[in-house]
Amino acid sequence: ALAGLFGPMALRWFAPLPLDAAIISWWLGDALGIVALAPAVLAWREATPAERRLEGCAVPPAALAAVAAALGYLTFVSGSLFLANEYLQAALLLPLTMALAMRCPPAAAYSLTLVLIAELAHGAAGYFGPLLGATPAERGYAVHGFSALTAMMVLFLSAHILGVRRIAGAAKAGEERFRRMAALTSDWYWEQDKEFRFTCLEGPVLGEASSLQSQFFGKRRQELPGFEPYSMSWEAHQADLDAHRTFQGLVLRYTDPERRVRYYSVSGEPVCDAAGQFAGYRGVGRDVTSEVESREALVASERQLHDVADATFEALFVHDYGRIVFVNQACCELAGLPREDFLGRSILDFVAPEEHVKIIQQLSSNEGIRHYETIGLNIEGRRFPVEVFGRPFFFHGKPMRIIAIRDVSERLRTEAALRGQIEFQRTLLDTIPSPVFYKDRAGRYLGYNRAFAESLGIGAEEYIGKTVLDLLPGETGRRIAANDDRLYQSAAGAQQDELAVDTVRGRRDVVIHKGVFRDDRQQAAGMVGVVTDVTERKRSEQRLRRFQELSPAAIGIVSTAGEVLYMNPAAFALFGYRIEDVPNMEAWWELAYPDPAYRADRYAAWVAAVELTLREGRYMFRFDGRVRCMDGRDRWIETMVSLGVDEIFMIFTDLTDYVEVGVT
Repeated sequence: ALAGLFGPMALRWFAPLPLDAAIISWWLGDALGIVALAPAVLAWREATPAERRLEGCAVPPAALAAVAAALGYLTFVSGSLFLANEYLQAALLLPLTMALAMRCPPAAAYSLTLVLIAELAHGAAGYFGPLLGATPAERGYAVHGFSALTAMMVLFLSAHILGVRRIAGAAKAGEERFRRMAALTSDWYWEQDKEFRFTCLEGPVLGEASSLQSQFFGKRRQELPGFEPYSMSWEAHQADLDAHRTFQGLVLRYTDPERRVRYYSVSGEPVCDAAGQFAGYRGVGRDVTSEVESREALVASERQLHDVADATFEALFVHDYGRIVFVNQACCELAGLPREDFLGRSILDFVAPEEHVKIIQQLSSNEGIRHYETIGLNIEGRRFPVEVFGRPFFFHGKPMRIIAIRDVSERLRTEAALRGQIEFQRTLLDTIPSPVFYKDRAGRYLGYNRAFAESLGIGAEEYIGKTVLDLLPGETGRRIAANDDRLYQSAAGAQQDELAVDTVRGRRDVVIHKGVFRDDRQQAAGMVGVVTDVTERKRSEQRLRRFQELSPAAIGIVSTAGEVLYMNPAAFALFGYRIEDVPNMEAWWELAYPDPAYRADRYAAWVAAVELTLREGRYMFRFDGRVRCMDGRDRWIETMVSLGVDEIFMIFTDLTDYVEVGVT
């Protein structure tokens, strides 16, 4: 095009030259246009933004074609109008032809080129004559222009062929990419006509390579045997098809002849023909059985979780950084709010205002398991203490926290009552003047009262957690520990232990009354002991014993059960019997009253005397009779009897000498 523009100009400028020189100048003009200007034009094209190039011009192609046709007609029919001759004027057609070629479909450019060639041949040959001019220059113009336009037409045709090939190659590559992408993202590819009947199936349909494809052709999706919608109804799907809308993820349930169930996901888009009319659908399908079954298992698991959560007595909820996403029925009842009004609300809505800072700190903590107490608030504004347990929990595929709430109002009241009871027991123990202690099953002191601490001169907590072996490592400690073990092993559950201990008042004789206490499983959990100081009593007993031993009167002590407890030396000297000889009253009556008749008489008199004494509210009476002594001699014995609660105290007086001489 540049050669056709500048070659005639050079020939015109150097027209006076000889023909050979003119032709050389002509070629130089061609070279000038090609060599000098073509690189500059190409560089300008590469550097200029697309919106500023010629093809970005807003001039319509029809206007360019009209201008080119008008200029050609005026040039070759009417002759030269505004240049020296019509040949130079015709050169102006080249830029217009170039612009038209870049703006219009190739057919328009080819048509215009043919028109221009015909006009050029007509004008140069003088109305359909041979392609010759009056002068060599004119013929050169004609030949040059004809060859230039012919070259342009060839270039346009070549460009068109190349463009068609590129378009066809791109279309083929695009189709290949589409099919490869469909194969990678799906199991099979399908097409339907405008009546929604299958016309094409590629890939293993329903897991079969080709056996089922023939059954699909010519049928609509609703007509396929064994298929039913899973994610939506046939009516809703048909509405999408009738509206020519793209659909994605249509899940169908397929039951094969062997009653096996599979799930398939189908997606499709409408296809239009070259005229823009709806021509059918095309899309892909894939097997989503594992996904659907996993999703159904997840839904069933979540439903089961909901059922289990609602069946628990604990209030449970799940929150996502403080926003509640799940609650169970117990939590709704505790807060006094329906489930649908609970979801989406903040935890702080159900916490006392003074506890908000504490809750925010808990929410920002990175600890795994949390346990704390706070003040809850129900929808009516009632405040109640709660115990909170929280731990990380995956819910709906996200890391959240599950919280268990327990209303501890009753527990706190119980603890308060228990503390009051413990305080009462502590006061009661400290009020008891006798030392009291209690130990666990391992023998460790759990506590003791004030009298115990004062008697031993120890602090209120000094013995806590220690065993008797820690405190008394000698023989006394081992004896007490052994007695404790025997107490746990005995069926009675009680024991009396007498020993001497060192106190702030010196060494004292004590009697320890111990009993076992049991846990809720009726297992021995420890023991309670009460310490009684018997030092003074033992001293009194010793003094009484010495008095009895030294007394000239015969003294005997019998338990109310009839067991002979004591006989002093004077009684042994009087009767000759030891305790081993008469261990009980039955043996005494047998030995002391060998005559059965006399024994019966005396025993009846004894019983009558005891009954009369008790009936009259007295505790002393006299009783006499003959007693057979160990040496076989009978003696007349007067007995002064004193009745006690547990013992019967008797003093025997020998009246034999007085009876024998007749003195009463």
